Amino acid sequence: MTMKRILLLFLLFCGGYVHAQELDSARIHYRQGHREVDMLFRDNRAELERFIRTLREEHGADRLESVVIRSWASPEGVNRLNGVLSERRADSLKSYLVRHAGIPDSLICIHGEGIAWDMLRQMVAASDILYKEEVLHILDHTPVWVFDKAGRVVDGRKKQLMDLRGGMPYTYMLENFFPELRSSLSVACYRKPEPPVKVISQKETKVKEPEPALQPDSVAEPASEPATVRKEATVQPHRPTVQRLAVKTNLLYDAILMPSLEVEYRIADRWTVNLEGDMAWWNNDGKHKCYQVATISPEGRWWFGQKQGSPWHGHYLGVFGGFTWYDLENGKEGYQGEAEMVGVSYGYMFPIGRRLSLEAGIGLGYMHSKYEEYLPIDGHYVYQQTNRMNYFGPLKLKFALVWRLWDTDKKKGGAR
Repeated sequence: MTMKRILLLFLLFCGGYVHAQELDSARIHYRQGHREVDMLFRDNRAELERFIRTLREEHGADRLESVVIRSWASPEGVNRLNGVLSERRADSLKSYLVRHAGIPDSLICIHGEGIAWDMLRQMVAASDILYKEEVLHILDHTPVWVFDKAGRVVDGRKKQLMDLRGGMPYTYMLENFFPELRSSLSVACYRKPEPPVKVISQKETKVKEPEPALQPDSVAEPASEPATVRKEATVQPHRPTVQRLAVKTNLLYDAILMPSLEVEYRIADRWTVNLEGDMAWWNNDGKHKCYQVATISPEGRWWFGQKQGSPWHGHYLGVFGGFTWYDLENGKEGYQGEAEMVGVSYGYMFPIGRRLSLEAGIGLGYMHSKYEEYLPIDGHYVYQQTNRMNYFGPLKLKFALVWRLWDTDKKKGGAR
């Protein structure tokens, strides 16, 4: 490494500002565990195309002096491997820029920074995550590794975050913050200073004082701000990624051999529509025993008590209707008919994983049924009478496993 490059790096990390200044920057994101530059992931294509145009223009005009790439990884996984992964991400981005921008690789400096703890700390501070102060205390006061007197690892920052409050804050950060940490910041840090331009008057031969050279409009930062790639302080928290669709099964109904399937769609931050279907179609021909029930029930829900960036999780109130067909027979008497229902519901959903949640709920309302009574005699069903039933009380009981999918960035006003 030449003395010139050593001086440039020293100035870069000390925040020095001499003649050179930052031209442009691009933040590239990576899929979890991947190091390759994926043009189809998030807004990588637009970021790189714009940044490469800047590199080509500046290099073609012989103004480009240095490009610096810093890469990070998120905390999940093994710390040592995350350090290697961040280095490989920086190297992969360097190769991409050399191929597509046509600049010499000698102009590019790379730095694998490991886990982006500083960036995570700023995202937590700018959010309203549950148990925020406890999370910040761990990030500020717990070392990455805690050793005992014998030099053995007994604790650490990530372990305390994962154990805090049953892992709820860690799960939230895993889903909403960690994707932003898997990134590279590529900065065209320096441009060569342009020589002073002497302006000669048409009427005079005297040389005027040199005027300052104009800087291009593509400068990314105000001239009064030092050129530096320490962008962690200016990184804005990424808008949380939320899911538009949820697929569910009621574990209580499944346990009584009545498989259930629900689909819920988010139409706004606080509004969802839900469609539930349950069916049991079991028969015992030996004694004519029947356990046959089929139900379909649409529902509209209003959510409240949610945390920012997590529209699925919290309390909800709902209004539902439904229609049921049934044939129930115990070998001695049977009931076959139809029922209509309408009611209100209350429930609560909470996360247990990156895309998994649990939902508990109850529904109360009115049900009207018209049914026929029959007796199974000698292999035949003998009609007895027709009855009606009006019922008010509990109609639904739910403890459901929820799988959330169909990612969409959370924007003002919710999903459209």
